[in-house]
Amino acid sequence: LLYTIKFEPTMTDLSPLQREKLCRIFRQFDSDGNGTLSLREFRRACRRFSPVMSVLEIDRLALEMDIDGNGLIDLEEFCLCMARYIARKQQAKAPPAPKQSLSTKQLRDAFNYFDKDMSGSISQGELRQVMQTLGIRCNDAEFKALLDSVDQNGDGVVDFPEFCTLLNSIV
Repeated sequence: LLYTIKFEPTMTDLSPLQREKLCRIFRQFDSDGNGTLSLREFRRACRRFSPVMSVLEIDRLALEMDIDGNGLIDLEEFCLCMARYIARKQQAKAPPAPKQSLSTKQLRDAFNYFDKDMSGSISQGELRQVMQTLGIRCNDAEFKALLDSVDQNGDGVVDFPEFCTLLNSIV
């Protein structure tokens, strides 16, 4: 079977020096000293360090950082998001892994895993279930675009050759 392991950095993945630097930066951003960053404080800090960011980009970043959804960014949320940013930056610097094609048996095993009703094709419902299992969220328009890009013959389902093309393009 095919498995994907997603690495989610945590606070413990930061070195003590990185944590100290992030705490210092956070305190600079926290202009009223209450231990949280309001959207106003966060916007001001982002404009200071990245004047080219739009308000929309800053607000999206603030939403991403506000993990508990309370409208404020606390030190832990700030450090966790920065740990993710640092990890992404390090991954981008890493050389790409050599591309390996999957064996026919591996492809067939993966296909059969997703083809829950053993019909010989992956239905739209099965594809949605797979995406949910993998934590991939998309709206109806995005789902239709994905299905249209994979469903080469336009029959509304993903057959084995289409599945092989898709998997070999991403592995």
